[in-house]
Amino acid sequence: MHEVTFKHRKSIESRKKDIFLREVFEKDGFISTTERRCFYFIKDVKKLSEGHDLKEWIDLENNSAPLGKRHFSVFKEHNDGLGTDKLICKIAGIFYAVVDRRLYTIAFLHYFKVSFIRG
Repeated sequence: MHEVTFKHRKSIESRKKDIFLREVFEKDGFISTTERRCFYFIKDVKKLSEGHDLKEWIDLENNSAPLGKRHFSVFKEHNDGLGTDKLICKIAGIFYAVVDRRLYTIAFLHYFKVSFIRG
């Protein structure tokens, strides 16, 4: 058995984008599931009028606040009683993009999950 689920949700009004992919395999009494999710949220939009506006913004950001750290975590679980193994990796942070003289502040969350179940 092989099953694939793909979801792509985008909301212009709430400034969110969510991409989800899930695959399930079954072979020889084992079920393997992988999930990948990418979630993006536009926190702020600043209109830039001239090239020096971007330079001023960069200087202000460098002097006013420390860089936003990316948060990375790994969770691993093994359960002999249930016959399961899980591994979850998550990373969250902020990045910036300039498009058509607009500066976007974008928060993101990515995760990858793998689980194995003995049938």
